[in-house]
Amino acid sequence: MPPTLGNPAVWAFTQAKVLLWVMVLTRITGLLAVLPGIGQERVPVQIRGALAVLMALIITPVVPAPAQAPASAIELVVFLILELATGLLIGLMVAWILEAVTFAGQLMDIQMGFSFVQFLDPASGQNTSITGSILSQLTLLFILISGLHHTMILALVESFRIVPMGQGPPLKPQELVAVVGLLLVKGLQLAAPVLLVLFFVDVLEGVSAKFMPQLQLIQLSFPIKISVGLVVFAIAIREFGVWLMPLLEWAPRQALRLLG
Repeated sequence: MPPTLGNPAVWAFTQAKVLLWVMVLTRITGLLAVLPGIGQERVPVQIRGALAVLMALIITPVVPAPAQAPASAIELVVFLILELATGLLIGLMVAWILEAVTFAGQLMDIQMGFSFVQFLDPASGQNTSITGSILSQLTLLFILISGLHHTMILALVESFRIVPMGQGPPLKPQELVAVVGLLLVKGLQLAAPVLLVLFFVDVLEGVSAKFMPQLQLIQLSFPIKISVGLVVFAIAIREFGVWLMPLLEWAPRQALRLLG
């Protein structure tokens, strides 16, 4: 055996670096597990695993080592759980935006009558409605165009300075609830034009049925609401990027603020 390999200091240094890499890999895994686009079912597990390993190899040299290394297997497990929770919190900021968009699409579909039509979304592997699927696909496109996936990786690197390894994210349940509430309000805001116009359509149909009882309202209601809803949706979708981009820019900053 070469003298270098027989030196205990070399083995101790190597063990510390491997441990640091494993902890970085765990935080990255938490981010990629929920990050829209990369962490979805359509991306094979092998590709996601290889991407996480490669990112960990690149990021590890610039990450500060933990102040105190785990002294036992139990402490190591605790450290890894905390790192995974930190990565999940960062990725959830973007995942919740996608959920807010899907929520807006479901509200539109309920009013237009598309809620009766459900199909399997290949991105999430769940049953979804037509408008919700269209908006979620557009959101993923805007995420890639805006470079948000790169910004989230930079936020992940910055998180190692804000939340050193082994500490875990601070518990801020009230702020998490406030963030979820804000995104739900944003989703309602996105669906508001379609909901408002279709509400007036319902009022006009009710008035028409009152003065013209012979009118076949049930037969006319669905095509009218679908036609009007699609027209309003097509007009509103032109401003979708203007509505979405501030949220995509807000997500990394909000994730770091919650960690800090």
